[in-house]
Amino acid sequence: MKNITLTLSLLSIIGLPASALDDPAPGERVEITFPSGGTIMGTIVAPPGTAPAGSLTLDVSWEYPGLTGTITVPKRDVAGLRKIRAMEESGRPAEAPAPAAAPKPAARPPEPPKPAPLPEVKAAEDPGKAREFYARFPAPDWSPERRNMIRVKKFRGQIPTPAEREFDQNFELWEKGREASK
Repeated sequence: MKNITLTLSLLSIIGLPASALDDPAPGERVEITFPSGGTIMGTIVAPPGTAPAGSLTLDVSWEYPGLTGTITVPKRDVAGLRKIRAMEESGRPAEAPAPAAAPKPAARPPEPPKPAPLPEVKAAEDPGKAREFYARFPAPDWSPERRNMIRVKKFRGQIPTPAEREFDQNFELWEKGREASK
């Protein structure tokens, strides 16, 4: 009986409702996790006048190129909320100054070395090489949207596959190959 009581009390602590989360302030970048496991990132903005009480409004324009606007999510649909670093105007994460009294954060592990581009890919001037590269990474599986997903993956600390790294490194060659194949 003690085990059941202990288990139930731990489950109630672990499964805190989203309403118990700290409300982020406007201007903070957050990642919202839904009960399905899906996530969305954005910057908290003031909710529009039509937004229901107890909801969060995110500006997704910086996070997802090609998308402009906001999304309003009821807090009851939020399984988790995580604050993330602010973005600079260039679209890169800003280096937040550490508070004077706060201890230094743990150092991030070094990124794995990037593989050297293949010799045939270095000759970007040759349209034949560009078409060859495009043939190795054909649309619609490989696209500018896929490149953005690879960049988000890197930002989150996930390691892209070797094919994703090669595609990201040689994206300009891929675009030339796409134009040349039309």
